[in-house]
Amino acid sequence: MYSEILENEHEQHENIIGILGKRFTTYGYKRIKTSAFEQYDLYSNVRTSINQNEMIKVIDYTGEVLVLRPDVTIPLTQQLVLLRDNLPEEMRYYYVQEVFRQTFQESENIGKTQAGVEFYCESSPVSDAETIMLACHALRDVGFLDVKIEIGYAGFFNELIADSDITAEQTAELKMLIQAKNVVEIGPFLQQLSIDPSIKEVLEQLPLLYGAPEVVFERLQNLQVSELAQDAINYLQRTCDIVELYGLKKHIVIDLGLINHMGYYSGIIFQGYVENFGKPVLMGGRYDALSEEFGVKLPAIGFACEIESLVKASSNKGQKERYSIDVTVLYEESRIKYAIDITNELRERDYRVISKPLIDAEQQNDSLYTVQLTEQQNKLLDHEETKEFTDFKQLLDLIASKKGVPEWII
Repeated sequence: MYSEILENEHEQHENIIGILGKRFTTYGYKRIKTSAFEQYDLYSNVRTSINQNEMIKVIDYTGEVLVLRPDVTIPLTQQLVLLRDNLPEEMRYYYVQEVFRQTFQESENIGKTQAGVEFYCESSPVSDAETIMLACHALRDVGFLDVKIEIGYAGFFNELIADSDITAEQTAELKMLIQAKNVVEIGPFLQQLSIDPSIKEVLEQLPLLYGAPEVVFERLQNLQVSELAQDAINYLQRTCDIVELYGLKKHIVIDLGLINHMGYYSGIIFQGYVENFGKPVLMGGRYDALSEEFGVKLPAIGFACEIESLVKASSNKGQKERYSIDVTVLYEESRIKYAIDITNELRERDYRVISKPLIDAEQQNDSLYTVQLTEQQNKLLDHEETKEFTDFKQLLDLIASKKGVPEWII
């Protein structure tokens, strides 16, 4: 039983990696790989929220301190900076790699598999909207129907407090209250700080600036903000307008209380949620200033998924996740050629298919749908009903019309 669980998790793990890799390539991304070991100074000298105590450190034969790769974005950006004289204007890369961080929790593994993309391009609502579209598309490909992408702006909070005389400790506590959406304590805490009253009002409203884009942007019209903060709002609104052109309106939520979760993010930030899973399975954002820490301007946006979280989230889904096969094709010996044709055509459309001789018309199998090919008729069966079909097009139409068909297939 335990071995079956491990086999199923490994199969899901590899299946999800394959699905994501295929989707990334359809957006023009090429796969890359970074070294498993990096110089410790690379991370200690760059703005990042990776806790240095979480890094797995080793000493090489020269005595230099190395770390097992805790992040992909930083070393990739550094590598590209070194090639700056030969770089095109836009570069699209994706990766599937282990990242290593000491969690200090027995239930958490040190190594986790990340699949992500890095899009090196000039900052624009068009490129940001396309990246958000890819994030949503990828999660839907994996089979999640209820996908939510929360979008914020990393610089919005910083612009609000830019001219305020508050300490780093006070800033950290204020961020924590906003992230926790602690509306009860934010007001009293702000009263203790030397901040302009109009800015205090906006900061107090930040946890409430959450919801459908049109609702949030309407609330913002009644708040007084600086010119730079208003620029951030305008950029975010334009990005959301383009996202809606992709038909993603139902998947998008604005959250201006979403605080920068990686130190190098500077513009649009976002995180993805799926049904029956209580934490983000995807995180990303724009990091235009990261390359400048290496002395070169190389703006970019990207995101990463944790494969283990996607596997857990998949196991929490409904009935259809019990099936590792989409379609089983059962056939009488005289129909073997037609069975092979159907099997090949379905596989070309990314269905998971097996075929075998028809021994018993009521034979049970572990698939969503069953095709039965006999001398007399062609049938499509599921646990609810049986339908006849005359040709392959009609079979496809029947499968696509079925409730519960994997969404990435349609």
